[in-house]
Amino acid sequence: MYRQKQEFLKVTSARRLSIVVLNLLLFWCAFPAGLYYAGLWVDGLLEFRTPEPCVRGAGALAALLGLAIAMWAMVLLKTKGKGLPISSLPPERFVAVGPYRWFRHPIYTGYVFMAAGSGLALGSKGLSLVVVPIVAVIWFFTWVKLYEEPMLVERFGDQYRLYRTRVAAFVPIPVRACVRQLVLFLFRIVFRIRVKGVEHVPRRGASVFISDHCSYPDFFFAQYVPGRSMAVPVTAEVFRGPASRFFMKFMGAVPTRRFCADSAAGKALAAEFALEGAVGIAVEGERSWTGEMSVPAAGVANNLLKFGCTIVPVAFRGSYRLWPRWAPRPDRSVRVTAQVGPAFDLAAEAEARAGEGGDLSTAAAHVLRDRIASLRDPEEPSVDITRFPGARPELVLWRCPICGTEESLLFDGNRWLSCGACTARFDAAGGDLTLVTPEERAGERDTLAGWVRRSPEPPAPFAGGEAIATANCELLADPHAAHTMRRLESKGVGTATLFPHRLEWTGDGDVTVFPLSEIRSVTTERNDTLQLGIGSGVVQLLFARSSPWRWQWHLKNLHKER
Repeated sequence: MYRQKQEFLKVTSARRLSIVVLNLLLFWCAFPAGLYYAGLWVDGLLEFRTPEPCVRGAGALAALLGLAIAMWAMVLLKTKGKGLPISSLPPERFVAVGPYRWFRHPIYTGYVFMAAGSGLALGSKGLSLVVVPIVAVIWFFTWVKLYEEPMLVERFGDQYRLYRTRVAAFVPIPVRACVRQLVLFLFRIVFRIRVKGVEHVPRRGASVFISDHCSYPDFFFAQYVPGRSMAVPVTAEVFRGPASRFFMKFMGAVPTRRFCADSAAGKALAAEFALEGAVGIAVEGERSWTGEMSVPAAGVANNLLKFGCTIVPVAFRGSYRLWPRWAPRPDRSVRVTAQVGPAFDLAAEAEARAGEGGDLSTAAAHVLRDRIASLRDPEEPSVDITRFPGARPELVLWRCPICGTEESLLFDGNRWLSCGACTARFDAAGGDLTLVTPEERAGERDTLAGWVRRSPEPPAPFAGGEAIATANCELLADPHAAHTMRRLESKGVGTATLFPHRLEWTGDGDVTVFPLSEIRSVTTERNDTLQLGIGSGVVQLLFARSSPWRWQWHLKNLHKER
């Protein structure tokens, strides 16, 4: 057996040697000779004159530079990739260091520089200006695009797909980065944003920037923090339109299906880490309704524990006051500050907090919240509702703080928030909410978040078997949403009713029933949509007046009761 193994290795080594020698003869001897004689033919055909000595000297320098780039890349493929730049002896590992940070194909880039420079050094303009450019273009659009890059995608998957979007093929002209910076420059004209604590920002290496999430533009605010491109998970609903899909992906957004386990998003983030990139994660998932920060889900904390990357906390001060979830448009007079804190070791702090035998994921979730909360503006939940024409604070305060009646409050769009079930009336002038009636409590003042906390807790969900219902509710669905990005199909407008064990929608004589046992996730989109994950699909209820937060609250409590 030992002798057979040795004979196999000898044959393998001999085969490898023959492949390498053949590659050297073809790629570094026969091919250059063919290019040179083609250049001489073009010189005679076009009657090119011999270049000046200074031009020939510059060509020699370019040839040396190209040779250095190509040799550097080949050495890295051998030492880092454990392979050779030969299709039959490919590298086993993905290489994205050295010249591979600037070109996807540095060996070809170096070869082009070397061939073009050699043409000038040898006195052949035809080789440098005609033959080499034409052959390079043909080579790229045939061998590279049709064979080599598909092979690399097959071998390295999402890691190479992401790399291909970040790094130029031959010439390191950062077109995408320049356009992206232009977009961020224009965004900065519309929204005032500054970054503080830049000394805590790691400029290189895999990093995770965790943040709170209070307004729509947080995705763009996050892009100013790392000083380099950053991938940010964004709800898949943004990607259902072709234009928004193209734009958001161009800006670094990663579509994330919150209604199911999204392995594609996980792979995309893993590829970003493999390229030592930056990832931004709003750990709360959904935008805050009140401006206060909630404890992240244990699943988010658990994933961050697995990443093992540098974690940097960020808080967007003023983001809620700029554009709260219940407001139809922003208050552009507000300046947002991205406050960056020092990096920390999540695993070490979570272990210290959990203690022996404690729940590590839960402890990690509280560590994440505390790290971000320490950077937030204490006055963040305080906001002047009257600065937002068309504001709907009743979407947040869906239970009257005085009588506890649900969806009885109505804002007049200017100043007064009144309850239709009792005498309660709130004055929004001057910021926050001041109770005017009943008289015995007149003068009490608090933030919207504060009044939400004061609202009396209702009894056990549907204790008497009653239901809650709302009319003018549009039903949208896609049973295969976990595998597609198409627009959801509208089933029409009807009435949604929530019972103790089921959710019903009635429209045009049709009744659609969703047993609560089949609902896997309950989230909200925008400020008017409840989103349900059912199997591998998604169902959305688009409300005309009702608060999706109210429905989410009841559904989650019904699940707890089950």
